[in-house]
Amino acid sequence: MKKQVLAVSVAALLASMPVATQAEVMLGAYVKGDGWSLAEIDRFNTLTTKPMAVVNLFSNFDYDWGYLKYQSDNIISRGAMPMISWMPATKNQSGVNLLTQISAGQWDAYIQKWINGFKWFQSAYPADKKPRILLRFAHEFNGRWYSWGNSPDAYKAAWRYLHAKFTAAGINQQIEWVWCINNVSADNYNDVTLYYPGDDVVDWTGIDGYNWGTNYTWSHWKSFDETFSIPYLSLVDNYPYKPILLGEVASAESADLPNATYGQNGNNTDAGQSKAVWVADMFERLKTDYPAIRAVSWFNINKELSWALHNSNNTGLSAYNLQVNDPYYTSTPQSVSTMNLTTP
Repeated sequence: MKKQVLAVSVAALLASMPVATQAEVMLGAYVKGDGWSLAEIDRFNTLTTKPMAVVNLFSNFDYDWGYLKYQSDNIISRGAMPMISWMPATKNQSGVNLLTQISAGQWDAYIQKWINGFKWFQSAYPADKKPRILLRFAHEFNGRWYSWGNSPDAYKAAWRYLHAKFTAAGINQQIEWVWCINNVSADNYNDVTLYYPGDDVVDWTGIDGYNWGTNYTWSHWKSFDETFSIPYLSLVDNYPYKPILLGEVASAESADLPNATYGQNGNNTDAGQSKAVWVADMFERLKTDYPAIRAVSWFNINKELSWALHNSNNTGLSAYNLQVNDPYYTSTPQSVSTMNLTTP
């Protein structure tokens, strides 16, 4: 009963919020290849009604702009903005929380190399056409599946330390910092605000969220609202002047069956559901009830479940194409500094 009352109250709150009729929401995706493959970027852009304005790529502390330059140049060549999901981890220290090491200066040499590489990347572009990047540092920190999770004080200190380094180097004017939560907290705190490093060092807030279907014992088929409404309201309430970016979003297929290889011990009771309906509902709801969301990045690969839109065993592409044809959605990268933000 309490769950039903909560759902009704969330729906009422969303319905009472103003609709951002003049907003433009940037379209984006994570596609196979992390920006290395122009063919994968072109494939997604060719199959969809509008090309991407944002392309997500993942990078960790084993890599710097000796790699990122070429990945980012590929993305920019297709008219999109790179969103670098920068993970404080290395292959040799995958389970080690590096946050306190960062704040203690133990990664200063790497950070300086990253800064110098970013300047090298920027130097290839004319002064009036320096590309901006979205930097999504240590995402989904309010969970325990990453080594940097469940550490609010260390997280804030590392974020502010890095931001200060970038400010001193004069590169933050080309970087938009994305503070990105998981839609459900799975830490010791259950309060994402404890991780917030401050308005002065955050440009975007963000949410990652997936409809996992019934493939796990802890999951069920969740609508877009059920997946995002509660974290959305939390961000709007606490950080009303920050645009929101959906850093990762996708739905399972109703045809997906639990795969024990991924620890999936659920069932197939969602067989009557529709991913296409889920996708269509998402884009309709974004227009009517989520005005603070200004970018959305679909997780377009099949991994533990069939998240993608466009492979032979996937559905949802037609629904996606129909919805994003609306002028509310754009392929043009936008900067926070020039964005016409609407607030509740």
